[in-house]
Amino acid sequence: MQEGMALLEKAAGQGHVHAMSALGDMLFVRKDFTQAVQWLTEAAEAGLPIAMFNLGACLDQEGSPSALDHPAAADWYRRAADAGHGGAATNLSAMYQVGRGVTRSKQRAMQWMRKVAENGHIMACITLANHMYLDAPYAREVGYMGEAGRVATPAGVAEGHDVPPDVLTGVLHWLQKGCATGQHTLPDELDCIRRGALEGTNYCWNEGCEVVGLLKDFKVCPQCKYARYCGEACQKQDWTTGGHKGKCGKFRFPR
Repeated sequence: MQEGMALLEKAAGQGHVHAMSALGDMLFVRKDFTQAVQWLTEAAEAGLPIAMFNLGACLDQEGSPSALDHPAAADWYRRAADAGHGGAATNLSAMYQVGRGVTRSKQRAMQWMRKVAENGHIMACITLANHMYLDAPYAREVGYMGEAGRVATPAGVAEGHDVPPDVLTGVLHWLQKGCATGQHTLPDELDCIRRGALEGTNYCWNEGCEVVGLLKDFKVCPQCKYARYCGEACQKQDWTTGGHKGKCGKFRFPR
């Protein structure tokens, strides 16, 4: 280990970005967070996506208290995601979902999830399809495919679903993409999603709301017939501070 570290330090000192990244990883494992961040930053600033991702993870993990910096972690995740790193986009989506290091935004969380799904990440594809089926906030808008996403499905698979046809098109598109490797099957995943729809989820569009229930229990906005709320208080808050006033009536799937 000592010899390997010495070789990495020598290569990193000569400007080898992959050595910088690997050295930073090893220092992180050894809990030398200050040095880990230093080497990972150099590799990340040199344009290495894996280093950007690992630097973000180092700054994001509770196990590295001296290096904890959630806003900086989000920034490095974003740079890595823009460079095509799927794990970074996944983590960034999670940060937007809970508001860790960024302003909480269910819409931005869903947009980053779609970006990962477009790159073929299995669980991102399946999760996006699930969110679309359950009508999670912004999922149907962000995951929309239309005719471009129509796929051939086994007979009977697309029948008996209580969702709009265009929504089901998107659901099937993302499920098929997620099942392309053969680790999952489209009928099984679709059936799992259908059963999950009976148990309820968080449908309220107000950013801070955590209320969970069935779709029928959430009142739809009387103007756009799209956004849903658990009650009048959340609807008023989203109208005044959540930005719904400027978006109302502009959604792709009016109800």
